[in-house]
Amino acid sequence: MNARTPGLEQRLMDVVGDAYGFVDLDEFRSGILPLLRTAVPNDYAAYNEVDVDPERMWGISDPALPPETPRRWARLSHQHPVLQYVRRTRDGRPRRISDFVDRVAFRQTRLYQDFYAPLGIESQVSFTLPSRPPVVVAIALSRGPDDFDDGEVTLLTRARPHLIQAYRTIELSSARAATLAALERGLDAVANPVVVVDPHGRIAFATDAARALLADRLGTDAAAERLPRALLDALRRRAGDARSTEPLLLGSGDNVLTVRVLPGLDGEGSAMLLLEPGSGGMNVAALQALGLTPREAEALRWIALGRSGPETASLMGISPRTVEKHLQHVHEKLGVATSSQAAATAWAAVGVRRPQTP
Repeated sequence: MNARTPGLEQRLMDVVGDAYGFVDLDEFRSGILPLLRTAVPNDYAAYNEVDVDPERMWGISDPALPPETPRRWARLSHQHPVLQYVRRTRDGRPRRISDFVDRVAFRQTRLYQDFYAPLGIESQVSFTLPSRPPVVVAIALSRGPDDFDDGEVTLLTRARPHLIQAYRTIELSSARAATLAALERGLDAVANPVVVVDPHGRIAFATDAARALLADRLGTDAAAERLPRALLDALRRRAGDARSTEPLLLGSGDNVLTVRVLPGLDGEGSAMLLLEPGSGGMNVAALQALGLTPREAEALRWIALGRSGPETASLMGISPRTVEKHLQHVHEKLGVATSSQAAATAWAAVGVRRPQTP
């Protein structure tokens, strides 16, 4: 690194700041690779959205790869040491090929000889961003003989939680746009539980699914013209908060209701409420996709749902000290410093930022 090359902290800040500036999925997909290249130099950068079926993959590369590349990848991807590790552990943090196999052994594989060698690729670092199941976003940065150093891997590790949040926020905004478009076309039978309310809590529109869910979880009349009191009070408490992607959790036990609040388009205080039964997908399996063990994921789940350390220990049947150790490992794996930051990453992994509780 020469004197004019920005330091790690500045490059990290640039990546994080610009990532939060993407406004839609197309912009994220097309912009993330050039953005990462400014922070971590590479010869090839690839962005892929991978289904559980390896044949079902969509991706882009900068620069573009030869047309036969997808077929070769489908045939040889099972040999990739990082992919093998991710499938085995669900740990999607940045890893280098050289973390698992030395260069001599790597060059002996068909994966190298038939796929990477023709492209002049000797080194690679890759990581994943959890998306809506069953899709996983995979990003790979590749270059010639100069391997990625520890500083570059650290930068990507620290940036990853922010990239997860940026991507998931955009996903949620895209879902809102699709729902609004459906409503504008007069599709009253929108499958999602959606409520549109005015600034006074009066229901301007509600799908049948939403009315049924409000009746089931909050005991309201399915034909009510106003929001139930508990939800209305919670909305008023958070009035003026710009963090519109943060959900509210109402109810308790098996009757929890997650409410994601999105601003309306009139600019006068209306809102769109996206309802979901349960705790917003906050489950152990979803958190394991962040590279956590089952027990680490369980500890993080309870913390993300607002439980204290001692409460988490009681719920898990372990000591508070063991919970602290689990959370220390969580912080290290997620590249965060506090439980609050870990909780925010957890909520991003299931689609939203950390919720507010009424």
